[in-house]
Amino acid sequence: MIVAVIAGTPVDTQMGVDLMKRRGAEALGFPVCQSPEEQTAFQVGSLSAREAAVGAILDGIRSRGVERVLLYCNSLSATVDAHALAEARGLRIWTPMDVYGEIAGRYRRAGVLAANCQGAAGVERAMVNASPGILVLGAANLALVRGVEAGRPPEELAEDCALAEALRFFERNGAEAVVLGCTHFPYVKEALERRTALPVLDPAERLAELVLSA
Repeated sequence: MIVAVIAGTPVDTQMGVDLMKRRGAEALGFPVCQSPEEQTAFQVGSLSAREAAVGAILDGIRSRGVERVLLYCNSLSATVDAHALAEARGLRIWTPMDVYGEIAGRYRRAGVLAANCQGAAGVERAMVNASPGILVLGAANLALVRGVEAGRPPEELAEDCALAEALRFFERNGAEAVVLGCTHFPYVKEALERRTALPVLDPAERLAELVLSA
């Protein structure tokens, strides 16, 4: 099975490709932008430009005969209607947003650690639409994404990006779990777990299961 992976930058695109390959699938990567800063500017800019850019990538994927697409980027998933764009081209697509609704049904309050506020808003939308009673607490830090892209040690990033303080904010506001709201953040999952007793939830493996089992 071949899966096309679209993501925000070459780094998280490769993370998505690696996720699929660990599950035994062949994967092709298609980054939308070249840096976290470019990606954030892209997401807050013109909707028509985003749809045109993602649509052009999907056209290229279809021309290769690939039918399954993983949009492995939370904030991009929050700022385009990926399902509509893919369905118009006869493609099947999955995004992290497809998993957050499942998570929402298990908790009354959840903390979301996101790359930027676009991503946090998208996760909140997916969770509240699935479970209207949930309270979503959000924290976003693009500096953490930059550090992941630079390959800095997770423990160093956790200290420099004040992750312990973010986790305490979630804890003191009654969060029952911490949700990774960016596909870069499995990189620091263990560092987060060392700083909180709350479960730290990574949607990646469930997302891979959805892509490969359909």
